[in-house]
Amino acid sequence: MDEQIRRIVLVRPGELTIKGRKTRRLFEKLLLSNIKDSLGSAKISFEIKAEPGRIYIYTDDAEKAAEQVCRVFGIKSLSAALEVEFDTLDELVKKARDIFAEHVKGKKFAVRVRRRGSHSFTSMDVAKKLGDALYPLSRGVDLKKPEAEVFVEIREKRAYLFTEVKKCCGGLPLGSEGRVVALVSGGIDSPVAAWYMMRRGARVDYVFCNLAGEAAEAAVLSVLKVLADKWSYGYRPKLYVVDFREFLYELRTKTELSLLNVLLKRYMYRAAEMIAEKTGAEGIVTGEVLGQVASQTLRNLYVSSLAVRAPIYRPLIGLDKDEIVAEAERIGTYRFSLLVKEYCGAFAEHPKTHASLDEVEREEEKISGEILRKAVQSAKVIDLRSAAMPKLTEKYEVDEIPQNAVILDLRPSSKYGRWHLKNSLNIDFMELPMLLNKLDKNKTYVLVCDEGALSLEAARLMREKGFKAYSLRGGIRRIQKKKGYFRR
Repeated sequence: MDEQIRRIVLVRPGELTIKGRKTRRLFEKLLLSNIKDSLGSAKISFEIKAEPGRIYIYTDDAEKAAEQVCRVFGIKSLSAALEVEFDTLDELVKKARDIFAEHVKGKKFAVRVRRRGSHSFTSMDVAKKLGDALYPLSRGVDLKKPEAEVFVEIREKRAYLFTEVKKCCGGLPLGSEGRVVALVSGGIDSPVAAWYMMRRGARVDYVFCNLAGEAAEAAVLSVLKVLADKWSYGYRPKLYVVDFREFLYELRTKTELSLLNVLLKRYMYRAAEMIAEKTGAEGIVTGEVLGQVASQTLRNLYVSSLAVRAPIYRPLIGLDKDEIVAEAERIGTYRFSLLVKEYCGAFAEHPKTHASLDEVEREEEKISGEILRKAVQSAKVIDLRSAAMPKLTEKYEVDEIPQNAVILDLRPSSKYGRWHLKNSLNIDFMELPMLLNKLDKNKTYVLVCDEGALSLEAARLMREKGFKAYSLRGGIRRIQKKKGYFRR
C-alpha cells in the first residue's frame, strides 16, 4: 500500500459534541480513555489522535477495531477508512478512484462528500469529479437508492475514504455521570436496565440477592460477564452477591404470604442501598416494568420504594416485553438470561397487587433487621472483568424422569397439595438440607419445582453430599403440559 495511505477507524462522537467547552473537554478525555481500554482489552495495537468532532484510530486491523470500539458509549458512528494525503484535487480523485473502483464496479452508485478546512474547491466539485472518474466502471449514478456508496471526508490536506457508516450505541462516555448499583436477577429485564444506565454515562455495579445458591449465582454471573466484557470499558464493575436464603426463610415462615413479594422487594432495595452507601453510588437501578408482575403494580412499586431514601431508577418502566427482549438480543445478554430460572419457591401464589404501607410495615415488625445487616456485611464481591465465565450446571438436569427414581417436590405444601406428580414426595426447599440424613444415597433422585431454579440448586447440593440427584428441566410448569401424569 502507498506509504501515504494508512488504515484507520474514523470515530464520530455523539451527544458530547454539543456540550459546553469545559464539559466537552472533560467528556472527550474520558471517551479517549474508554476507547483505549476497549482496544487494549481486545489486544489490538493502535495509535490514536483526536481533533474537534473526530477521533482517528490508526491500526492494521481496522475492521476488528471498528467492531470493538463501536461498543464504547459516547460514539454515534464510525467507519473503517483509508487516510490519504493529497496536494491537488486531481491527485485526490485519482487515489479515490483506484480505491473505490472495485466497490462500484457494475453497480449504480453515489458519492457522498464532506469537507472541512480551506480549499480551492467545494464538496460538490469533489463529488462531481470523482463521480465522473468512477462512472465508466459502474452502471450509472443513483443518488436516492444507490447499490453502492462511497464516502470522502476531507480535513485540510488529508482525506478519509470509506464505504460504510456503522451506527454505534451513542449515549455519553461511561463514567461521566457517576455511579449507581443495579439490582439484578439475571433475567431478561435487569441487565437491559443496567445497560441503559451505562449508555447514559453511569458506572454500574451489581447487587444480586441470591435466593437459591451457587447454581443461581453462576447463571447470573454468566449474564453479567457479557455486560462487563463487551460494554463496561473505562472501569471494573463489581458484583455483590448477598445470600438471601436465610432472610427468605424468615419472611416465608413469619409474615403474611400474600405480601411476600412486596416485603422481599423492600428488603432487596435496602440491601442495595447499603451497598450503594459503601461504594459511593447515587441511586439504585432496577429492571422493573409497570404492571408486568404483582410486585410491579403502580401501588406496590410505590409501597416498595418507601423502604429506602436512595432514588430508584427504572429505565424500562414503560416498555413492552418484546421491546426489552429485542434490546437484550442486541446487547448480547438474551441467550444467557434464558438460562436463569424463576425462583419458584420464593413467591406467594396469590400476591396482593394493591398492598398498603401500614400492613407491610406491620409485617416487617416481625423480622429482625440484623439478618439483613449480616447478609450484606458478608456479601461476596466479584470483579466481573477478571472473573472467569462460569460453567453452568446442565449436567445436573434431565428432561425425563428415570424409571425407579424418587421424585422430590420442593414446592410449598400448598402448591403440592393442589397438583403434583404421581408418587412424588414433598420436601420444602428450605428444609431439604436438614432432611438429607434421612434419604437413601443408593437411590436416584429427581427434584422438581415450578420452573427448575431451586431444584437445580438442590441437585447441586445433593451431589456434593454424595447423592445421585437431578433437576427436572423446566419444572412442574413444563411437565404439566405433557400427558401421562395425574392429579393426586
